[in-house]
Amino acid sequence: MKKLSYATLKEQGYNGYLLESAPERVLQFGEGNFLRAFVDYFIDMANEKCGFNSKVVLCQPIAPGLSKMINEQEGLYTLYLRGFENGQKVNDKRIISAVSRCINPYEDYAALLECAHNPDLRYLASNTTEAGIAYDPACKFDDEPPASFPGKLTRFLYERFETFGAEKGKGFVILSCELIDNNGQELKKCVHQYIDQWGLSEEFS
Repeated sequence: MKKLSYATLKEQGYNGYLLESAPERVLQFGEGNFLRAFVDYFIDMANEKCGFNSKVVLCQPIAPGLSKMINEQEGLYTLYLRGFENGQKVNDKRIISAVSRCINPYEDYAALLECAHNPDLRYLASNTTEAGIAYDPACKFDDEPPASFPGKLTRFLYERFETFGAEKGKGFVILSCELIDNNGQELKKCVHQYIDQWGLSEEFS
């Protein structure tokens, strides 16, 4: 059986929706099933129905992960949709083409920081599990990468700030999907702890 790829789908005469190329406007920390069946599905639908025209670059949040498998399939995967909608049983499937690639920062940290230089990038999404939003004082600014998700995020935000400063429209809309109370506020608190620990500028803060 051939691997799922754009070439394979063309060979098979696939006539469903596909978006082969688009700007990477979303960076997602987390490459597991939940985000790919949730956030990335919605982005795929927005691409088809609303002309969102965006690709998602995934970042593997921990050393063991799925980046190799995802990249071998050019970011493509099949999502099965089962349940009920408007009282009717649903049993459907959709090939998701919203994902461009997956970065493993433990093997190529520079590729993650390079995303901060992309002027099209506007949205950050994350699901690093309920344990992911935690401050680890052992993380250092020069770690490649910092072990904690908030550490990685702080370093990434600083790279963005160093590139674009406070230019309007170059900040991020951050969608934190970790299953803890006040997830966004907890993540922000951890980021500010790293700003203080690493002695980063008040302007950046």
